[in-house]
Amino acid sequence: MILEDLVDKMEAGISTSGSDAASGICSKDLEAAKAYLRSLYPLLKRQYFWFRKTQWGDIKSYDREAFSTKEAYRWRGRTVELVLTSGLDDYPRAQPPHPGELHVDLISWMGLMTRSLRRIAGALGETEDVDEFGKYENAIKRNIDDLHWDEAKKTYCDATIDEFEESVHVCHKGYISLFPFLTRMLEPDSPRLGHILDLISDPEELWSEYGIRSLSKKDELYGTGENYWKSPIWININYLILKNLLDLATAPGPYQKQASEMYTKLRKNVVDNVFNEWKRTGFAWEQYNPETGHGQRTQHFTGWTSLVVKMMAMPDLSAGSTEAVRDEL
Repeated sequence: MILEDLVDKMEAGISTSGSDAASGICSKDLEAAKAYLRSLYPLLKRQYFWFRKTQWGDIKSYDREAFSTKEAYRWRGRTVELVLTSGLDDYPRAQPPHPGELHVDLISWMGLMTRSLRRIAGALGETEDVDEFGKYENAIKRNIDDLHWDEAKKTYCDATIDEFEESVHVCHKGYISLFPFLTRMLEPDSPRLGHILDLISDPEELWSEYGIRSLSKKDELYGTGENYWKSPIWININYLILKNLLDLATAPGPYQKQASEMYTKLRKNVVDNVFNEWKRTGFAWEQYNPETGHGQRTQHFTGWTSLVVKMMAMPDLSAGSTEAVRDEL
């Protein structure tokens, strides 16, 4: 995301000021920015193709129907209860584990990486790479819908193989369901986007007075077990939600009004709660309880909880302004 912001500045020829690396390079010399990207590019490509090689998902063995037979992905290294490699640890997945699983969060991350590399390749004049990554990106977007959208439940889901060797969806509405939205794999006028916004804003599902909870209140596993990603509010995901709501709210489209209202309320809820908990306890916390708003787990957590400062700096749309703005990491 940061590198895409840098490419945006390079393409626009905008000079900026600031002490962070990306702003400093861009403001001093666009050629220096290009040299910086060129030094990173082979490393980024190597990491990307490592993911493609090691985290691929199986389409052909199970007669799955999709636009591409190659663009599917599965996190390796899972146990019965945990998928630590995903970063979402105990979030509910298919039971029992199966080598035919497909993970919607991972294919979304792959889409984001592909788009970033396509844009970097364009900035560096690597036209053949632009074409290659563009084809991957299009196939990933198509396969996200073909492999992971559940029309009956109106949400994105993981997939697995059942006892009849058929591909079936495993739907636990929550953060996982939002990843195509969080990584901007959905077009602003996608009909599926409306269902995602409805899921986020439903207090019986993900919405709370303190932020967006990680798992739907209606899910049978809500708040159970270790309860690390099965209900708590995480500021990093709430930031990504806000960032994408802001994009929708400041551009013409069918969801502009809904996104603007959600953005305004969510931003206030999260910022107020993190501040109030800091005032009450003296700490920024790793996560927040969706029922009480209380901070929990690790205290003095100024990792991604510090993104609340970014939220505070984001524009106030409460007066009804929809002027196009950009939020930058």
